[in-house]
Amino acid sequence: MKIIYLFLVIIILTSSCAYKKMNSADKKKFHIQNIEITGDKRTSFIIKKKINRFSNNEGKNKINIFIELEKERKIQEKDIRNKVTKYKLSINANLKVSDIESKKELNRTFNSNQTYIVESNYSNTVNNLKEANNLLIETIVNEILDQLRIYYN
Repeated sequence: MKIIYLFLVIIILTSSCAYKKMNSADKKKFHIQNIEITGDKRTSFIIKKKINRFSNNEGKNKINIFIELEKERKIQEKDIRNKVTKYKLSINANLKVSDIESKKELNRTFNSNQTYIVESNYSNTVNNLKEANNLLIETIVNEILDQLRIYYN
């Protein structure tokens, strides 16, 4: 009796799984005709490349995307000798999405912050900066794509 009960519980739990792939072709319901990004050139290039991967040529929603990036680095912490030990890197993205057919516009602002440590070796500090920058880019891109998926679903 316990075996039958356990078997039924396993069947019920596994059959009710609603897993769906987020990046499948049927989920890409928009086609980006034009994407313009102003701001830091390297960051703009990476964001543009990552967002364009989610454009579907057969998508019924034809859109234009305009993103204004603001990248800022501030001193977050100093030690007793007044040497900088931590920086705070932040990226602000002002997103404007224009639907070509319906002329509707979507305006959103995305902010992301990351702190990185100043090492005694300069190359390690540069690596920390790059890693923080990559994490910020990934966060901003994921937020933008989530917003597009929600809006065009």
